[in-house]
Order: sequence, then C-alpha cells, then structure tokens
Amino acid sequence: MSHSGIMENHISRKTLDTLIQATNIDSLAFEEIERTFLEEKGIDKFKPDGRSQVDPRTGDRIIFNSARASRPHDNRPGEIEENPALAEQECVICAGKTTGILDIADLSEGFTFINKNLFPILYPSGESKEYPADNGNQLLDPSGLEANGLHFLQWTSNYHNADWHNMARADRVIVLQRLAALEEKLLSSSAGKMPAVSEGINQNMKHGYVSIIKNYGRLVGGSLAHSHQQIAFSNTMPRRVGDHVRFVQRYSETFTAYLLRVNPAGLLIRDYGPAVLLVPYFMRRPYDMILVLKDTSKSYVHELDEAELGAVAEGWHDGILIINQVMVQVDRELAYNVITNNGPGAGLYFEFLPYTQETGGMEHLGLYSCQGNPSLMAERIRSILK
Repeated sequence: MSHSGIMENHISRKTLDTLIQATNIDSLAFEEIERTFLEEKGIDKFKPDGRSQVDPRTGDRIIFNSARASRPHDNRPGEIEENPALAEQECVICAGKTTGILDIADLSEGFTFINKNLFPILYPSGESKEYPADNGNQLLDPSGLEANGLHFLQWTSNYHNADWHNMARADRVIVLQRLAALEEKLLSSSAGKMPAVSEGINQNMKHGYVSIIKNYGRLVGGSLAHSHQQIAFSNTMPRRVGDHVRFVQRYSETFTAYLLRVNPAGLLIRDYGPAVLLVPYFMRRPYDMILVLKDTSKSYVHELDEAELGAVAEGWHDGILIINQVMVQVDRELAYNVITNNGPGAGLYFEFLPYTQETGGMEHLGLYSCQGNPSLMAERIRSILK
C-alpha cells in the first residue's frame, strides 16, 4: 500500500480486531461509552486531577493533569539525531499498543478508527448530576470547579504516513463523517451527565462541549507523528465558546457571518462552494488560515450535509498541504494546530495555525507583533495551490 508513492508502516486489521469494543459509536449508549473509559486498563494511572480553574482576567479555563507530562513522544528531532536508533523504533500505534476501539470504518485503503486517549485531559465521574449553566459566575471563585468528561483520539488512517493532504477525497469525507457521528452522539445522549448548552442560541438542545483539534509536531503539543485528531468532551466550557456567545449578543450575528461579510476579497484563498478558505484580516501569525462554512446557521460538524462535508474535506486537504509546503519554505520544523470552532454563536469554522513564529512577551499582554502581512500571505498561499 502507498500514498504519494511512499510505502508505509501501518497497524493491521488483525491487530485492530483484538482492540475493537464497538464498530460504530452510534450503537453505544452514553453510559456504555463512559464504562469503557472506567474499565480501560492503564488510563487510571494517567487520569487528570479532576479540577479546573478560571483565569478571572480572560475567562480562560485551566484543567490540571500532572500525569500527562509522562506521555511518550516519537517526534523529537534532537533526540533522534543524538540517538539514531530511535528513528528505527516502531510507532506505538502501528504496533497496536493502544486502547480499546469504539468506532472503525473502511477507507479505500485501510481504515479510520476512534479510541480512548491513554493520557486524557478529562475523565468521567461515573455519576449523574445536575450542572448549573456556565454563565461566568465562577470567574472569581478560587476554590475551582469539578472537571470531568471523555477524551478520544481519531486516527485518520491506520497507515502511518497517510494524512489529510495525501488521502483520497472520499476517504477524507469518511473520516469527517465518523468525527461527526461521535460529536452528535456525545452532545445528544449525555443529558444528566453534562450541563445543558446555552438555550436561545442553539434551538436544538445539546449537553456538554465537544472540542476537536489536531496537533502536529512537538512544538505545538503533538506527541505522536501518526496522524490523529483529539476530541475532548467536557462539562467545562472552553473560553472560545463564551467568546462566540458574547459576539452574537453584542453584534446580533455569528462570528462567521461577520467574517464572510467583512473580510477583504483579496484575502480569499479558495472557494469550495459551501465553504471558503481565507486569510483573516486580523492574522496573528504568518500563514494563519480559516475555513468558513457559508451556512452560518450551522454550528456543528454533524449538522453538515454531503456537499458541505465535501467542502470541509477539501479545505482540510488544502490547509494542511499548504502548511507542509510553507514550513519547508520558511525553514522551520513542521508544527501546526487545526482548531474546530463549533457550538453556540460560532457558526462553524476551522483555524489552520502553522507555528511560523514564536510567542513573545508582548503576545502574552494581548499585543501581537505579526512578522507578515495578510495580503502578501494570501498571495503566496494561492501560488502554492496553482
């Protein structure tokens, strides 16, 4: 099997079969999903502290997990240069040294699957309880808050070098469909386990907060090179969700509606029909990009139709392809984050954030010095896609 002509290591279906606890997340009740986490051998040693705090200046949420510092890494170039034997070590995922699988789907070559994060930032409480609405009243409470939930990993492919920029379009759509299925299951089946999401903004009742990210590279929080997405389901509202809600309350439109209306036409990278990839006029770092859904009434991945999923699959392909090429051009180690902005007030959009510039002291004060110009960045990015 090969992608882009490169023979790859992979985890075999035979090995994965020994890890499968469910083949489709839709078939599981929320309580069953929780139970698989509580019964997973190994996770208990690395579970988080179960408490969170709020920075009263910004509303940033902080979840504490001392054990997560012991995560294994296979992507530290300096260590590999000092000890070349490390480069020959097999990927732990390809070797099948991972947790039980809750969802698996065939691709044209191989398969994509979802399992539990062995080093979670969130862990289930195992109890049913009523949660008060997260309305900011806890900002000045130094006693902290209970933090619980579930932390999943979605492996884009069982093949080690397969990723969004070199996989077939149909396969990328399948990966998104399975991600959407997990998102919907968590939000729609956790009443009594998670707080109700802000009423009056999203008319369809949801419970809890689903955060979807992709970290690639040691410099931005990635620990394993094998392509994956992280999905955190939490009773703790990420600050960005509150930002989006306040945006709607202040300006009477979602952030995506505003961005589509005001972002200069010259910063458009590519139009996919239902979505557009653009450089935001407020770019904080060179080559930052945002993929925006044009239907600003939709707030979650699972609400997208077939055409919209296809547009997102194309946007992820292009965004990550651009980053892979840009980082070579600027002579920097490959490292980036992809952030899914979902939930009330957001519309739905994805941020592609290559690590092209370090964070300095001014940035910690909220004053960003960007070593690039949005118009020039958009022009260079478009030249890559020609």
